[in-house]
Amino acid sequence: MSTRQANAPIQVINDWPGSVDRGERKVPTILIYNYNGSLSTWGFMCEDDDDRAHMGKTRREFFKIFLDQETLDAAHQHGLTQAPKNTGEAQVLVTEYLRQIYTHVKETIETQLGLRMRGGWSQLAVEFVFSVPTTWTNLSIINTFKSIICDAGFGSEGLRHNAVIDLTEAEAAAVATVKQSAIMWQPGEIFLSIDAGGGTTDLALMQITNADASFPQMNQISAVKGVGIGASLIDRAFIALVARRLAAVPDIQSQLPPDFPQRMSRSHQFKTTKHKFGERAYTQEVYRIPMEGVSHEFTHPGIGVENARMAFSHQEIQSIFDPQIEGVIQRVQEQLDWMKDQGLTQQVQYMVLSGGLGSSAYVRDMLQNRFSTFPHPNAQRVQILPCTDPQLVVIRGLLLDRQQALDTGSMSVLAARVARASYGVVVQEVYSPTVHFNEDIRPDAYEPAKRFAINQIQWLIRKGDVINPNAPLVKSFEIRVGQNEGTRAWDSEIVVSHNEPNFLPRSLKQAGAVKLCDIKSNLSGVQQHQLALMHKKGTCFSRGYTFYICQFEVRVIVAPADLRFELWFGGQRFAGNHEPIAVAWDQNGAATRPG
Repeated sequence: MSTRQANAPIQVINDWPGSVDRGERKVPTILIYNYNGSLSTWGFMCEDDDDRAHMGKTRREFFKIFLDQETLDAAHQHGLTQAPKNTGEAQVLVTEYLRQIYTHVKETIETQLGLRMRGGWSQLAVEFVFSVPTTWTNLSIINTFKSIICDAGFGSEGLRHNAVIDLTEAEAAAVATVKQSAIMWQPGEIFLSIDAGGGTTDLALMQITNADASFPQMNQISAVKGVGIGASLIDRAFIALVARRLAAVPDIQSQLPPDFPQRMSRSHQFKTTKHKFGERAYTQEVYRIPMEGVSHEFTHPGIGVENARMAFSHQEIQSIFDPQIEGVIQRVQEQLDWMKDQGLTQQVQYMVLSGGLGSSAYVRDMLQNRFSTFPHPNAQRVQILPCTDPQLVVIRGLLLDRQQALDTGSMSVLAARVARASYGVVVQEVYSPTVHFNEDIRPDAYEPAKRFAINQIQWLIRKGDVINPNAPLVKSFEIRVGQNEGTRAWDSEIVVSHNEPNFLPRSLKQAGAVKLCDIKSNLSGVQQHQLALMHKKGTCFSRGYTFYICQFEVRVIVAPADLRFELWFGGQRFAGNHEPIAVAWDQNGAATRPG
């Protein structure tokens, strides 16, 4: 949470329900439902909700990542029983969880500002800024998430309330790294931000362009990337490890609480072991984790239990980390190989780790050991560093970027980013036989001698292009309007392509582009005298004609994880007493992602 005062410190909400005396600062993504479908508890309070076994309650967690159909399909293939049945169910769960978050944030701010008893929340100017996983590479998920945010209450209770999706998690983590790190940055230095959280690991390759400690700036070198690796996979690996032990002694199940492996993975002692593993002071040959819900005298050598404590060797704990670390290393290697393949000779000086998994000393040491033992040509002396406050790095990055833009007028920390896809608009072009061979053509309604090739694509931005966040893409339109015609609304078709820039199609007849959305530009209220009058005199052989030209612009804001549109007329943003621009998303086109 941040105010709009210059250089105002970020205030973190820590008094979450049930969070007293807990080491975690990030609210767990957990809901527990009663047998009748009503919500029992959420977040931190779920850890104390022990009545599930005999009250018919259901625990749901890690559901946000399952808004992505591919992630959900993979979970079903791996037999993850806790996963939602479909993305629709995931949407319901995420909405419920965010509704609880919104209610608590609202009450907290009202209390701090003295508005709790006399109202006034709806009169405040409040902006809610959200990030999204870097693995969400299609706009269909983003649009779904925007609807969820609104349904949960964000941005909908006041005229000056607004909710936006801003940076990806990788970009936000990189912003926090630059703004809060103890590193004395120098212009031109390159670093790789590795945000390894609960469900995904996001990478952002950045270069410092302005080393001003107060208002630093950086550019993306390549498009951000993400992979489905995170701390939750370590939990699943631990659950599988415990389950294998129990399966070896089938009769032991009756002596243990239901869902015992899952209970073990949620225990305070396992969480401590997971977070501290790799730290020198915490290194042990054997880790003994208490078994909640059994007698303190319970002992069973067959499953490694003595006095209700299950023993795990150092190698066993290491084995649940190593596959995830190898996955992260592989993605880092791919990012460095990309630099080499592009002919870039600069060195990556730092890799900065953040997120729950990224805060692990073992993860950090393994990465440092790998790239010190086998140095990459583009990272020969790279240092692996932890970030400040790894659990909250993404939210801090969002606020710090927004705050710097407000303090400076427009100078965001992320000064330039790289387009992850190509976006174009379908247009008509004056027909040229050499350029438009085999294309569909139509005659001009006012000049019969002129013909147009239709369904041509004008690419506004190409994959890999550098985007200035403060400079929208502008597409100018000139629509011919009849002398007595009152039409003031026109449709435009936006297409997307994930092809490489050299293989983009020129028209809809060529493969490689799909419809993303229709844009309806509504200039109702614009009078005839505001249009450009065109008149051509007739001759002995042809009649004269008169028409008007309506000139307007559609401005496209390509955000890191979103696409927004504005309608401009007469040099200013058009805002009549209606919605000036409407977007109708194509379900199939919005769901496309890189191949």
